[in-house]
Amino acid sequence: MSITVKQLSSLAKVYKDKIFGSVKNQIRVAKGQSFSYQLAYKGEGEYSYKIKSALKKYITVYQLGFVPCGLPTYEKCDDGFYQRLDKGGLYPDTLTPKSKNKIKAESTYNAIWLNVELPKDIEACKYPITVIFSDGQEKTFTVKVENVTFEEKEIVFTQWFHTDCIANVHKTEVYSEKHWMLIEKYIKMATTHGINMLLIPVLTPPLDTAEGGERTTVQLVDITYDGKYTFDFAKFRRFIEIAKNNGVKYYEINHMFTQWGAKHAPKVIATVNGEEKRIFGWETDATSDEYKEFLKCLIPDIIKELTSMGIDKEHIVFHASDEPNMSCIENYRKATEILKPLLDGCVQMDAISDLEFYKNGIIKRPVCGIDHIHKFLEAGVPNMWGYYCCAQTWEVSNRFFAMSSERTRIIGAQIYKFALEGFLHWGYNFYYTQHSKKKINPYKVTDAGGAFPSGDSFSVYPYRNGVIPSIRLKVFKEALDDVSLLYMLEKKIGREKTIKLLDEIAETDITFKNYPREEKFFDKLSNLIFDNL
Repeated sequence: MSITVKQLSSLAKVYKDKIFGSVKNQIRVAKGQSFSYQLAYKGEGEYSYKIKSALKKYITVYQLGFVPCGLPTYEKCDDGFYQRLDKGGLYPDTLTPKSKNKIKAESTYNAIWLNVELPKDIEACKYPITVIFSDGQEKTFTVKVENVTFEEKEIVFTQWFHTDCIANVHKTEVYSEKHWMLIEKYIKMATTHGINMLLIPVLTPPLDTAEGGERTTVQLVDITYDGKYTFDFAKFRRFIEIAKNNGVKYYEINHMFTQWGAKHAPKVIATVNGEEKRIFGWETDATSDEYKEFLKCLIPDIIKELTSMGIDKEHIVFHASDEPNMSCIENYRKATEILKPLLDGCVQMDAISDLEFYKNGIIKRPVCGIDHIHKFLEAGVPNMWGYYCCAQTWEVSNRFFAMSSERTRIIGAQIYKFALEGFLHWGYNFYYTQHSKKKINPYKVTDAGGAFPSGDSFSVYPYRNGVIPSIRLKVFKEALDDVSLLYMLEKKIGREKTIKLLDEIAETDITFKNYPREEKFFDKLSNLIFDNL
């Protein structure tokens, strides 16, 4: 008995019935860089395998897993560049660390995923990685470590961290010791994959919540009101210390007004006359005197706590309201006018895709959807950020299940070419249906109850007393590494020449909608970088 084994890049997608991607046998990397590749297999029976390589101690092996795709993309949003649009089909996404060197082969494809984390002091030379299967088959992958050390470029990257979803999906009490343990594991998973800005739930974030509805309370600051406000920051400080210890550099305070219009206050819980109660929420007008007075007390104390913990104001970010549009521009203006005098040198930014908000001076740091970002770039908006969510379906990069991994990874070349300061994605671990109406099992429901294309609302999965990555999380980290490598090249040959060579290997003028969609582009990119460093 034997199995069929195919060696593939990390950009290949292995479905049960078909592989999208070509055979891959080698890679070029810098010292200190991470990379991944896959071994797809099918056959019959159980097999063991062993790894023979000088790099063995740096290798983590994952088992690829499959989850249902409820919504590949919205109706009439097929731009011709989706890889597969099988509604209800199984798509490859989960990566579970293997505890035993065994696989179970079936008549359909599966795969193991090998992730390699190289140290910076490794010797520059060629290293073979040979995987030997118990049926006698061997597959060798050659790693050429170049004589250059990887330098990480600090692109600020946030995927919104939903603390309530961790408690919900693991069925544990909010801020119990188990919850704190899980929070740390989810943060570590985030930072090891390039996320360096973290959403801090000072108050329960008013994100994707139905009007009149509530999400599980995860307010970090305990509030007492007896004619004046008193704040206990003990939980907040614990959260920040965990974040700092795991590599977070930027601290993103939750939105201070409700989403899509800044009309109301978020949920605020306080102890009043010995009773814990909600003192602000959907019933509270955003510009009410009572809420303005509360913010005047709270925000300076937040800043004071963070700076006392060694975090400078340039690394503290505040949000007003997420994704306002022109219909609510005046509401948003009033909300930001409440915040601005309180921020004392901290950053205020929001996801906004209409240039009028910037032109009218309402916001200095817009975060724009990448399908609208060119008008901001043409207007010369400085310190530009980009984002994508469920709405970015047509032509642009995203991380939906139905898209190729190449389409996800190209964002790195785009971030570099257009010199974005940062990137935002809302769904690190959103385990609800739309508007947070129902809690979901992310292994069974991947489209927020039919609302968002599968792959939009989370990039990690709960696993026992911890968390595991998706292939999309790994591929996005590769995109961030592309950004770093391109900036390394720029340091050597200059920005103008780097962009010229980048467009040459792409055989097109790269934009956010126009870009190469083939795996071979990334081999060309690697050769371009290492041939010139």
